[in-house]
Amino acid sequence: MRGKGVRTGTWVAAGWLMVILHTASWASDAPTAQQWLQKLQTAADKLEYTGVFVYQQGGAVQASRVVHVVEPDGAREKLEVLDGTPREVFRQGDETRCLMPDSRTVLVERGAQRDAFPALLQATPQKIAQYYDVKRVGSERVAGLDTDVLTLGPRDKMRFGYRLWVDRQTGLLVKAQTMDERSQIVEQIAFTELRIGGPIDRNALKPSWDTQGWRVEHASATTQALTRWSVNSAVPGFEKTREVKRAVAGQHDVGQFVFSDGLAAISVFIEPWREGKPVAEIVANRGSLNMLSRRHNEWLITVLGEAPMASIRAFAGAVEIRNPPSVKP
Repeated sequence: MRGKGVRTGTWVAAGWLMVILHTASWASDAPTAQQWLQKLQTAADKLEYTGVFVYQQGGAVQASRVVHVVEPDGAREKLEVLDGTPREVFRQGDETRCLMPDSRTVLVERGAQRDAFPALLQATPQKIAQYYDVKRVGSERVAGLDTDVLTLGPRDKMRFGYRLWVDRQTGLLVKAQTMDERSQIVEQIAFTELRIGGPIDRNALKPSWDTQGWRVEHASATTQALTRWSVNSAVPGFEKTREVKRAVAGQHDVGQFVFSDGLAAISVFIEPWREGKPVAEIVANRGSLNMLSRRHNEWLITVLGEAPMASIRAFAGAVEIRNPPSVKP
């Protein structure tokens, strides 16, 4: 009996050793957190997929259906809003078309950045890791898929934290949460249905309405240096990505500076102050978005972004006038 017990114990020990060695081998081959960031950075554009995702911000919940295909000349996408006022958004290249049947209007804009879910990152994983502590913290199932869970903890108090669920097989982002300074969830977006790959009917990319006779409006946004104003990055890691001038209802121009740290974006809007506009400072919050608006001489400055109010205030204080206030931007 003693010899049998020894042999049995030896086989058990050997079995556990094989399990440990196999697990260690798998762990060494498993992607690092930064490698997952690299995968999800391209998966949203390179893969074909269709599904329904739900966006939650505060008490507001909205479901949308997305169809994303890849053609020889680039990606094409249709986003259909399923709740509330009906509308559909089509993206191809740098052009975005929004169909609004209630007003029989097609809004066309060029030069829009591709940063809508499940696309997320606008910088390299290495740059993001400078300002966020990236960790893999576990695995969960989302929309029927096995996912790896990543946390992106802010390295300072000037940005929010994130929790990401990434499809283990393809690298596609399937769920994301934004956490504020108190680690409270302020925004969540997740697929409830998702099919990745396989044949996707191109007819699903067609509009639901015949738009013949609809009014077509072109959003006027001219990319140019706004030389009469200066806005420098007020928060480490946030780099200027765009300077544009927008025409508002044909009445006046609005200058817009866009800054991003690769995850979050902050916009600074500058327009002539007019009677009826706020004189005192106004602040507002909705989910992950913070907003500050205040008068600066003859101008109205509005800062809007997915960042703590400390960052919003820092950018509001970074605006400098280069020319007399009577000159428009």
